[in-house]
Amino acid sequence: MPLSETLFIILLLLILALLLSGLCRHLPLPYTIMLVVTGVSINLLATVTPFAPIPSGFHLSDELVLFIFHPALIFFSALSLDARTLIKDLLPILVMAIPGMLISALLVATGLNTFFYLDFILAFLFGSIISATDPVAVIALFKELGVSKRLTVLVEGESLFNDATAIVLFNIVLGAVIHGESALMDAPTMIYYFTEHFLLGALIGTLIGLVISEMMVRMYHGQQSFVVVASIVAAYLSFIVAEHNFHASGIMSVLATALCIKGVAMPRLSGESTHHIEAGWDSIALVLNSLLFLLIGLTVDILAFAIHWQQLIWVLLAIFAARMISVYGLIPMTTSLFSLPAINLNSRHMMWWGCSKGTIAIAMALAIPDTVVDKGLLLELTLGMVLISLVMSGPTLKPLMRALKIDRLNDDEWLELQEGMEQITTSVNDCLHSFSRLHLLESDMQDSVLQSLNRKIAPTHATLTEAQQLRQIHLHALNVEERELQRLHEIGLVNYYTYLNFKDILRKDKAKSIDEMIRFNRNQDNVNPFLRFEMSIIKFLSEYEWTLNWLIRYQKIRFANLIRHDLAGVLMAHEALLALKQVEPHFHSDKLNIIRKIYRQRLERRQGRLKKLGKQFHDFYFQFEYRLFQEVALRYSLKLITEDFEHGKLSEKIYRRLEKRLDEALKQLPDLAPELSLAKRDDWLDSVPIFSGLPRDVLKKLAKNAHYVSFLPNDTIFNENDRGDSVYILVNGEVNVFQNTGPNQRVHIAELRKGSFIGRHALYDRAVRTATVRAKTYVTLLRLTTQDIKTLSKALPELNQRLQETDINRYPNNT
Repeated sequence: MPLSETLFIILLLLILALLLSGLCRHLPLPYTIMLVVTGVSINLLATVTPFAPIPSGFHLSDELVLFIFHPALIFFSALSLDARTLIKDLLPILVMAIPGMLISALLVATGLNTFFYLDFILAFLFGSIISATDPVAVIALFKELGVSKRLTVLVEGESLFNDATAIVLFNIVLGAVIHGESALMDAPTMIYYFTEHFLLGALIGTLIGLVISEMMVRMYHGQQSFVVVASIVAAYLSFIVAEHNFHASGIMSVLATALCIKGVAMPRLSGESTHHIEAGWDSIALVLNSLLFLLIGLTVDILAFAIHWQQLIWVLLAIFAARMISVYGLIPMTTSLFSLPAINLNSRHMMWWGCSKGTIAIAMALAIPDTVVDKGLLLELTLGMVLISLVMSGPTLKPLMRALKIDRLNDDEWLELQEGMEQITTSVNDCLHSFSRLHLLESDMQDSVLQSLNRKIAPTHATLTEAQQLRQIHLHALNVEERELQRLHEIGLVNYYTYLNFKDILRKDKAKSIDEMIRFNRNQDNVNPFLRFEMSIIKFLSEYEWTLNWLIRYQKIRFANLIRHDLAGVLMAHEALLALKQVEPHFHSDKLNIIRKIYRQRLERRQGRLKKLGKQFHDFYFQFEYRLFQEVALRYSLKLITEDFEHGKLSEKIYRRLEKRLDEALKQLPDLAPELSLAKRDDWLDSVPIFSGLPRDVLKKLAKNAHYVSFLPNDTIFNENDRGDSVYILVNGEVNVFQNTGPNQRVHIAELRKGSFIGRHALYDRAVRTATVRAKTYVTLLRLTTQDIKTLSKALPELNQRLQETDINRYPNNT
């Protein structure tokens, strides 16, 4: 078929998809089901009449699905997944995707072999094909009706892992079909093959994701299309490299790449850039899904299903039976065994019924070589099951959700709805009053319009109990925090990582009662065990010089995120307190004061952390604050002029010049220097009086024996009366010096800063420390043992002479 004709048909299909999307608003059918039904109808029309609107050869192929449609759709699904929820529910997802899929394949194979005499290995091949799930229609409906995020992640996460498992199993069984049953692997070999394909695919995807993420961050210069194109390249590159070059799991590779970009690149990009990535992939997914489901319909020959109706009924029953074992048996067992939050029964009903089949199954069936006996039968069964599962689950899911009351509002959602309706009523009143003040609307007409609108949009004025009113106020404060967080993300004060972190915090806060919030807030005064663990790891690693460069980079990223987090937290808590102050005249309760106290404590806690960081890492904090607020001001200005340009308030010439100036100003912002700067060790030695001026070769020999060591705030470097065995140069931070004045009494005698020479008394035989030195901030020191100095002095006359000339009172800042 000529390329021009192919493009013309694709455009016709997209126009048809656009028309159907508008029609679906007035029909009970989901959009994807409508596309499939339309495709089937066109195909049927071409079969029974001479009229063929679409050429007969225009249908799906295995390579078209695997290498064009699937990488992008997997990437889009993974990008929209909540990674935290996915990790929490990873075990139930894997149980459904691996053991559940194998049970389904075996049940289907056993039935076809027993009742329809299909060769078992071919039946098992079909079982592996038809056990792959594709819940596109289900997920779209979940989003439309606003079901819980956990249920959405469970269904979508299972689909991603299930597809990867099904393809690996398909390849194993297909090899046995082609080369004989003796080629079928035993259980240990099969487990190894599964694991190798999964892990290798994930490793390839992770590496590609990290490389593309760094490219997106380092090479981005304000062009929003660059990050979108880079993410498209990442999706297809990871799939092709894993699947074609390394014969690993392409699905796991794309999944890992998407999670890397979401976790590594997007947190370091601006809010506008992440919005463009998400909007770009929304458009790509819409186009591909529209074409894909139309092509599924065009590929299906509905007349051929009548021949195999008995096999199709058995396969359908086997799939539902296997699904029942997974959902009602394996999942509760897994959550109970590993003490995970239980998945409620209604959610499991939805997971059982919403197991529709889709494109991966069709691609695998099409990939069977023509030399395989009964390929036509397997393909027809696959297409039939895909069509039946889509038509069964799509139209019935919404009634099932209503029957299970999943779509009903809980108490919190009802209160949130009332608040939203009140805001709409207020905004409508304000709008009409503004027209009235300008005499554009007569008072009688204003009253008439208000009465009409209030009947349509007024909230339900039900009497709320005090507890419900308090809950409504708490939800209002949380919504104010969420709006402030969105604003901070848009102006660039918080990155994507901090934005997602706070979204998760606010989601958890919404699930807590007032009493739970009080208990949780009280526990926040305790030291976070993760922070204790993190500090202990840092302290352990800082003993090894080879880790210091990595610790510097970690420090830079970690501290920057901590500062962003607490700055945003302060602003969000402040906005919540203002919102609580506005409702105070209308509501008096001791519990309202408790809510206010919770937010005040949050505000003070976050302000305290910022103050502590500013003291411990003064230079870094000052640099970061100096750069951050300049960057926010410039990006906010860029956002404003872009909006003015898009609304026609600025000409393109003026806009481009302003944009160029702001971009140049952003590029000229100073880079963040890490708190710790590791100069050459011989330069540090040359900076202290006792070694200053020594020949460079002598300093270099000393430097080979010097090592960097780090201490956390309040760590003791050495105690008074300890045996002196090392001297130190303070490379970074501040230390306090204390002397004992009596039993359990000491006095602060000095505060030493960067460049100080510490512990010089250790150069003398049988010397003991004359004071205690303790880290005030995070400090890094260059340590030289006295034994190394004395050993080197025997071979270096210049060093030996310098030590002999040393006068203990000659140098300041010594201990």
